[in-house]
Amino acid sequence: MNNTSEFQLAQIKKQIDKSRDNKRILIAIPESAGDILLCTSLLESLKENHPDFDIYFACEPKYMPILYNNPYIYKTIEFFSIMESWADMEGHFYWHGFFDICYYPTVMSQKFGGYTHNGLDKIAFNLRK
Repeated sequence: MNNTSEFQLAQIKKQIDKSRDNKRILIAIPESAGDILLCTSLLESLKENHPDFDIYFACEPKYMPILYNNPYIYKTIEFFSIMESWADMEGHFYWHGFFDICYYPTVMSQKFGGYTHNGLDKIAFNLRK
């Protein structure tokens, strides 16, 4: 791991609330007020499907006011580019990661495979109708 990655992981670790035993979900949307605002529409369903999880929302600090007082967000944290790697956030091999589920909605697709989330995903809609 390079120095930049190690620095970013250390900064993320500082932002995690370790006093709670809850599982954690990360939603990482670095920028664009519109993208961040649109993603807030997913939060109620996400919390409904994962009531025992703390939801962390990562973005650039200048966009954090959009998220203030949102009842579904446990904590807003600063975005770092390493968050683009769901495997680094959820863990792999001997690395446990910081989050149980990591969503990076601006790039997730079948091509990038960031939809397995440690087997903890729940689908809110019946897709067979």
